[in-house]
Parts: sequence; structure tokens; C-alpha cells
Amino acid sequence: MEIAEEPTGNLGQTLEWLRKELSEMQVQDQRLLLTLRHLQSMLEELRAESAHWEDARSSGGSSPIRARAGSEGRGHQPLSLRGLAHLLRGEDSRRSSLP
Repeated sequence: MEIAEEPTGNLGQTLEWLRKELSEMQVQDQRLLLTLRHLQSMLEELRAESAHWEDARSSGGSSPIRARAGSEGRGHQPLSLRGLAHLLRGEDSRRSSLP
């Protein structure tokens, strides 16, 4: 069985395209890594806030509503599901180019 050889120019173009795709994928990987780190920090903040609420509820000292009002006064912004969806959706999140 014979294998037809492709012209070198076509092979060179294909290799160049592969290099470009790899480079774009590396950039995308870095963006995804940053997004993952951001999400992890948001989860940690939510866990800490949840633990704070649980402590406040079990201690009976102050109500969770008062505890939350105090944390909002310190500059904490509430988690926005719309903002999270926007972050995850990202315009460059999918690869669509083909050779």
C-alpha cells in the first residue's frame, strides 16, 4: 500500500497552523487557570461567610441578618450569579477554528 506524500508547502502550512493553534490554546489555558483561581477564592469567601453565619446562629448573640449587615458595611460585595455566569461563559472560551 502506497502513501501519497503531500507537497512540502502544504506540510509547512499545516505545521504553522498547528503552532498557531497551540499558542492560542496556551493563552486560553492561562485564562482558564486564572478563572479557576478566582472561583476558588470566591468559594473560600463563601465558606467563611457561611461559617460566620453558623457561628452567629448557634451563639444566639446576634442574628445572622445583623452579622451580614456588618459584613456588607466592610466593603464585601454579594456574589452575583449573573456575574459568575458571565465569567464562566467568556467570549474566548471555545475553540472553533479548523485547518
